[in-house]
Amino acid sequence: MGYTIILLFSIQTEIGQSSTPFILFNKIHFIPLVHLTQLFFSIFLKYCNVRAFILDYWYKTNIQQQKGDVMNKRKRQIILAARKLFIKKGFTDTSIMDIISEANVSKGTFYNHFSSKNACLIAILEETREETINERYKIGINKDPSDVNVLVNQISQLLHISRKRNLMEIFSSIFGNADKEIIDVLEKHFMLEVEWLAKRLVEIYGEKIKDISYECATQVFGMIQFTIRILMISNKQQWISPESVVKVVLGHNDAIIHRLLETKEIVITPNIFNSYQDDIDEKVISKVTIIEQLQLFNEKLTEKDSENSVELANFLLEELQRPDERLHVLESIFYFFSKSFENTPHKAEVNEISILFWEYLERKKSNH
Repeated sequence: MGYTIILLFSIQTEIGQSSTPFILFNKIHFIPLVHLTQLFFSIFLKYCNVRAFILDYWYKTNIQQQKGDVMNKRKRQIILAARKLFIKKGFTDTSIMDIISEANVSKGTFYNHFSSKNACLIAILEETREETINERYKIGINKDPSDVNVLVNQISQLLHISRKRNLMEIFSSIFGNADKEIIDVLEKHFMLEVEWLAKRLVEIYGEKIKDISYECATQVFGMIQFTIRILMISNKQQWISPESVVKVVLGHNDAIIHRLLETKEIVITPNIFNSYQDDIDEKVISKVTIIEQLQLFNEKLTEKDSENSVELANFLLEELQRPDERLHVLESIFYFFSKSFENTPHKAEVNEISILFWEYLERKKSNH
């Protein structure tokens, strides 16, 4: 049987079936060659397993993350291209191939993100709603919710964002031709808008108007919509200030509230919206979901990102992970966190986190 001499330094392994560690320290040992082969083979297998684990972890945290970043970037390209074409050519006259060409993506990439042209338009509508919600929350941070001027600015946000995204041109191109899928989304957004305003009116005028709040919210949106429409028709080249219109309409609403409290004559009751809500499959956002999203986001941040932004992101994550929730602290931190990423490549992802955060915060506040 062959023997070899080996000098080993602090190597720990297991030979054969023995569970006792075999440790060698700065000594010359005569080991049978077959045992030495078993020893190296055992070490090699363990090395391979560890290496495989490291490679698997590295793949999941880096390659898959990079794929996710690329997919989000491609999706944004498609949405921007679709919006540009819907405005330029009209929704009906824009084909999927037009969008693919404008976005400079493959047909497969398009269908990885969207099932149809309708899905592109719905994504544009959802983005608009998300941005509106985020801006409204930012306006209301550390402000008195009963301040009418805060409400004026919050209502006006939808009009400002719609103008920025040229949604009026898109809507005019689908007027009378939208199919059920798009109509359902528009109707859902409208009902959610009325519900939001009804709650805000109660915050301003008190619980006494709760039963008439949906009627009042419907009247307010109706007056705003038709007033701005008439002003736009008569002043085609001039942008109308939404704030001036909203302020006047809310002044009219004061008289409507006084009248309705006396007569109790309403058409739009809270029950109408309660029954409608039963048909909407809304996901309940949990804190765990937000923490997971934020953890993934923080892992993507690099030295190229602002040190202040990175600190805010980490601070927000730590605050969310606290067992005792400090809602006002969370609200303030999140405001500065989202603000710090406004003009960065991370803006779209921060908006997605924002919509989850504000919905969660709103629910927690209403339960307190």
